[in-house]
Amino acid sequence: MDEKPRTNDEIVAALERAARSLRRQEVLLAIASFLVGLGYIVVMLAGFSAKLRDFVTGPRTPVWAVTCWYLFLFAFLYNVVHLPVSFLRGYVVEKRFRLSTQRFRRWLWSQVKKTFVAALLVVAVGSAVYYFLARFEKTWWLWAWAVYLVFGLILNRFGGKVILPIFYKRGDIHDLDLKQGIEELVTRAGFEVEAVKRIILEKDTRRANAAVLGLGRAKEILVSDTLLAALAAEEIEAVIAHELGHLKRRHGEWSFVLGMVISFLGFIIAAGVLRGAAPELGLDGVSDVAGFPLIVLVFTGLFLVLSPVLNYISRQTESAADLWAARFTGRPESLVSALEKIAATNLAEKDHPWLYEVLFSSHPSLAKRTKALRKLAGELRNAAGGSEAA
Repeated sequence: MDEKPRTNDEIVAALERAARSLRRQEVLLAIASFLVGLGYIVVMLAGFSAKLRDFVTGPRTPVWAVTCWYLFLFAFLYNVVHLPVSFLRGYVVEKRFRLSTQRFRRWLWSQVKKTFVAALLVVAVGSAVYYFLARFEKTWWLWAWAVYLVFGLILNRFGGKVILPIFYKRGDIHDLDLKQGIEELVTRAGFEVEAVKRIILEKDTRRANAAVLGLGRAKEILVSDTLLAALAAEEIEAVIAHELGHLKRRHGEWSFVLGMVISFLGFIIAAGVLRGAAPELGLDGVSDVAGFPLIVLVFTGLFLVLSPVLNYISRQTESAADLWAARFTGRPESLVSALEKIAATNLAEKDHPWLYEVLFSSHPSLAKRTKALRKLAGELRNAAGGSEAA
């Protein structure tokens, strides 16, 4: 007996159920990931951190080498203990919902690369922090924050060009009309086009994405091959306009400043906690690298407490970028259809519970975004009608 074809409403309802199920599993795994990380830090502070420091300390090993090896192994082990949750979160669940196109070997290789890149970044920042800890016991937090600030600027400037290619290849956009349309859009927004490239995600995921990279006026535009396959030209331009909206509103700069303010507070708190807890933990002073998990714990707790506020700010910037893009292109309906297609491709819910939004969501729900854009579309039509009547 032939199966009766499903109506469009039935397909939409099925997608919404799948999206809801995906969101619940992602939340559970995010909580599991946090608990694993917290457990790792607790175990470290319970004595394993000192053992790890002693393990990398030899009779003639210089202090800087002990610090670097400790930081590398700390970050490496952190990723290793997260591997089971990462496997469930990034491979099993993504496969279950048919979002991942990765083979297991490719997924495993990406985890190896992430582990080593993360470890090297921790060594770069952490070794600088402990350099100042050893020399300026009372003011080390200020010097460490300054290094963190400089490192953040460098990462913002070169991260997209140095780190991103380690994980994803780039290629040319073959649709020359689309490429020209994007270049004209960027130029009209007041920026210079450094390059318009296709980022190849199809070997890893069906999720669609786009990004505008670069500090200053010159921008590199990245459009995923999955986005190119899912959206029409006007919809792609609407998505790029959204990214340009972030740039015009200086959301990236404000986000960076906010992050630096929070990190400044974090280093002040870490300095006090280290000074008070060092004797209790058996550390050889505040400059003992075995106290590094305590610094990590302070920053983890601080960002956890502030995450609802940070999520709220992020949602506001996303809404502002939507409205800017709609006004700039004059085609709110193109962004609406783009967001709806991306949500279907990425298996995102149309709406979600308020508690999830507060604790986990950096973007407004699809329902809220499209409602605001449709309202703006009506206002623009009324304004255009009023102008014609006049």
